[in-house]
Amino acid sequence: MKRLSNSSPDKDFGRLLRQWRRASDIKQSRLADILGVTQATVSRWESGAQSPAPLQYGLIHQMMTRKRNFRLDQAIKRLVLHSSQRVHLIEDRSHRLLCLSRPRENEWQRDSTPLLGTSLWCFATPEIASAEKSLHDLGWHEDQTDHLTFENSRREGAPLRIVDTYILWERFFLSDGTAVRLTTGFDQKPVHI
Repeated sequence: MKRLSNSSPDKDFGRLLRQWRRASDIKQSRLADILGVTQATVSRWESGAQSPAPLQYGLIHQMMTRKRNFRLDQAIKRLVLHSSQRVHLIEDRSHRLLCLSRPRENEWQRDSTPLLGTSLWCFATPEIASAEKSLHDLGWHEDQTDHLTFENSRREGAPLRIVDTYILWERFFLSDGTAVRLTTGFDQKPVHI
């Protein structure tokens, strides 16, 4: 398969995108979710009716040239699930919960099964919301920074118990190109991160 140029889409872009997506077993709706666009937009890119914005094109280029490693994804999930720390993994843009450790589930004091695959954004503290707003200025989605530590207020009870005094966010990519955020809670300010 012809490789994408890393500058801008050419006339073959839509065809190459469709070939890569099908070979990678990624549905248009899934790719749209990863890129923060609609499924109809991905369809227009593939048909050649529209070209992606530079940011989306850069992300597509990264996904198409990155070697997929499903075993690594499974290893990450296993490490999160068996971590002794309060940690959970979410999709970076949608905040959908992908997996969490037992200590995190104990902190939340609830069965996490109904939360898997749903956005945790509705549970954000004011400090989490403020940190999220700062990501644009930090170049978070442009890969200018890949981690952020901030102080957080504790919350007992509804809607979700949060005991983290400090939170560390670390951003990386799964093998299908999904940007994810590893969220780790600390009682004291972490050092050497």
